[in-house]
Amino acid sequence: MKMLIIIAAGLAVAAAAVAQDDDSDKTFGQLDVDQDFLISPTEAEADNDVIQQFSKLDQDANGYIDPQEFSSLDRGDREYE
Repeated sequence: MKMLIIIAAGLAVAAAAVAQDDDSDKTFGQLDVDQDFLISPTEAEADNDVIQQFSKLDQDANGYIDPQEFSSLDRGDREYE
C-alpha cells in the first residue's frame, strides 16, 4: 500500500512539472529572458498567446513588447494570478 502511495505521489509531481512547462501563460518577467524590459519576437515564441498577438501588442511598432503593451494581452476567459 505504501508503494502505491509513493507511486501516486510521484505521478502527481510529474504531472505538475509537465503543466508548468506548458508554452503558454507566462508572465512578462518569464518571457523577458535577457531582462531588458522588452519582449522580442524570439522571446515571445515561448508563449503561444503572445506570439499570436505580437503585432497587436507591439502598439508602437518598434519590434518589441514593453510591460505596458504586455498588459493588454488577451488571454481569453482564463483567470490568472
